[in-house]
Amino acid sequence: MVVLFAILVVAAGAAVQAATGMGMALLAVPLLLLLDPAYVPGPSLCTVMAPGDRRILVLGLLGFALGSLLGAAILRLLAGIDLSWLLGLLILAAIALSLAGLRIEAGRLTLLVGGTASGILSTMVGVQGPPIALALQHQPPDRLRATLCAFFASGSAVSLAALTATGLFGLRQARLGAALLPGVAIGFAVAPLLARRVDGRGARVCVLAISAASAVALLLR
Repeated sequence: MVVLFAILVVAAGAAVQAATGMGMALLAVPLLLLLDPAYVPGPSLCTVMAPGDRRILVLGLLGFALGSLLGAAILRLLAGIDLSWLLGLLILAAIALSLAGLRIEAGRLTLLVGGTASGILSTMVGVQGPPIALALQHQPPDRLRATLCAFFASGSAVSLAALTATGLFGLRQARLGAALLPGVAIGFAVAPLLARRVDGRGARVCVLAISAASAVALLLR
């Protein structure tokens, strides 16, 4: 039953992501954590599916690689400790970044800092979008979506490599990740129906509300 619910959670996240361009990690990760913390971060990163701006990708991914190493090192140091409360706080921080009305230009330093923050969040929690999306918020919509798609796919591979190098991602986590992949297929299949019925702003509000409620549940359990 836990696996079935996990697949349905991933299906919902994939459908929202494919229909609106955002929401996979913020929607799925907190709910997966409530179902079974073993699904995060490694297995959940396996569900991130993806050309974008080469300059942005290079600078962002350089920062992402550094952040992934830092995140993996922190997780390694805290191995054996119940991190539900910390993960809940990090998810709330990601939500706050998503809601921030900051006006930031995509300069070199911004991309490096945004990439580093995304790498830390991705490797520790499986949520990588808010910091880099904030750095790229003023890019043209088509360019933004293409770049984020390529960034998320490449970044997930970097995070998985960092987790593997520190012994936090192995055969068990790979099996859990593989078990979630049917949810991605289901989500992509229903995304066109969702896109016709839900506008991007409404979907964003729902995703952030569900994510915040799940993060608070993690803090209180």
